[in-house]
Order: sequence, then C-alpha cells, then structure tokens
Amino acid sequence: MAGITSALALEAGATPLAVVTVRTAATVGLLLAWLRYTGVPLRADRRDLACAAAVAVPLAVNNYMLNAALALIPVPLAVLIFYLWPAISTVASWTLGRDRFRARSALGLAAAFAGVALALNVEFTAAQGRGVALAAGAAVTWSVAFILMGQLFEGRDTRPATFHATAIALTAFVLACVVTREVALPRTAAGWMGLAAVGFFYSFALIGLFAATARIGPMRAGFYMNFEPVASVLLAALILGQKLAPVQLAGAALVIGALFLFRSARASPSRES
Repeated sequence: MAGITSALALEAGATPLAVVTVRTAATVGLLLAWLRYTGVPLRADRRDLACAAAVAVPLAVNNYMLNAALALIPVPLAVLIFYLWPAISTVASWTLGRDRFRARSALGLAAAFAGVALALNVEFTAAQGRGVALAAGAAVTWSVAFILMGQLFEGRDTRPATFHATAIALTAFVLACVVTREVALPRTAAGWMGLAAVGFFYSFALIGLFAATARIGPMRAGFYMNFEPVASVLLAALILGQKLAPVQLAGAALVIGALFLFRSARASPSRES
C-alpha cells in the first residue's frame, strides 16, 4: 500500500522529495516508538554509526528514485522493475563469494529479467522512459543497501542499524528540502490522505517484516514478501485505475515466479549447483 498511497499524493501535485521526506519522518517516529516499546537498545558506537551512514546513502537514493519513478510510470510497473533487486543481489552475492551458484537461482535470474523485458515491451514517452530508469536505479541502490547491511552487521540485530540509517536518510532529505525548495504538497483531499497514510503503511510493513522474521524466520517472512507485486497490480487497478497491458501482465507473472525461485533456492540445501 505504500506505493499506492505515494502515487495518490504524487498525482495530487506533491513532489517526490516532499513525499519521501514525510514518509521517512513518519518511519523514524514509528520505528523509534516500536523499538522503545520492545526494549531494543539503540545506543551505537562510532563504528556502528559510520556503518549505518554507509547504508543510509544507497537507502536515501533508493527511496527518492522509487518515489520519483512512481510520479512518472504506473505503480505496478515501477514495483515490477524494483523487484529486480533479488536478481541483482544474487549476482552480487555470487561475485563477492557470499553465496554459491545455484541453478534454481540462475533460472530465477533469467525469469526476472525476461519478465521485466516483457513488461517494458510497450511504447513509452520520454518521461516514462525516465521513470523506468529511476525504478531500475532504485532496484540497484536497494540491492547495495541490502548487501551492505548484511556485510556490515552480519550476525547481529539489524533493527538499531535500520533505525539509525533511516534517521540519517531523513536528515539528508530535510537538508535537500531546504536547499532545493522542491517541496510541494498535495492539492486534493485524496492526495492528503495518501500523504498521511504513506508513512504508516511503510512503517507497518517494515515493523511487520521484523516481527514476522523473529516469529516465523527470515525464509518464511521473505516468502510472503513475494506477494507485494501481486497486491500492487491489483490495488493499482482498483484504486488508481492503472492497468497493465496483457503482455505486461505476462511479464509480471514471470517476475513473481522468479521471486519464488529465489526464495526456494535460498531455502534449499547448498549441495544444489
């Protein structure tokens, strides 16, 4: 729902920078309240803060690029392109030697890129082409943030690091608002509802992911994340009237199938090659 509510605000005249700043501010506040409630210590030494800052850079770029993409292309298309990030992360893990090559992952890689290729097999305006590039950039930068978080905080509770990285990203967004003055708010009631809800839904998803991971494990929690592109396609059609062409729906099916392949490959024994 975060993508849908962001699109409502953007369609009503809000700028991507305004939307991402409000969303990040709400996330910092709600995440802080939840971490305090659950008793998670937030104190960090200089090294941890430096590592969080390193994660915050691609995180901030990702958040802005994805919101900028939502302003130019339909939500389902932006989400499908963004969900190339598991494929990108898999290639990076192979390259860095953090994960073994698996045939199932390679099949998922091929399916993901083939699916996006099908989804892009329509005519685009120049602005929509920029939106596609921004969504692809969001996938790359999220992969960088994901890999950095795993590398720098391996074997540790990443909730404090996530909070600190998000707070640092918020500082960057506020400074960008002051310097660029590219801040416009929605002009309609629906847009204001979207802007008010985006922080809640994004925070709810983030907190829910942490809670689910702790309760049912990362693999099963990750499995349920695979349904986000499905929900985006359905909700965008119902709420925003954004529908994909048949060839794009076929591409969406391939991307979603690829996500299940990635998850199952990670869950399977390492003897597979």
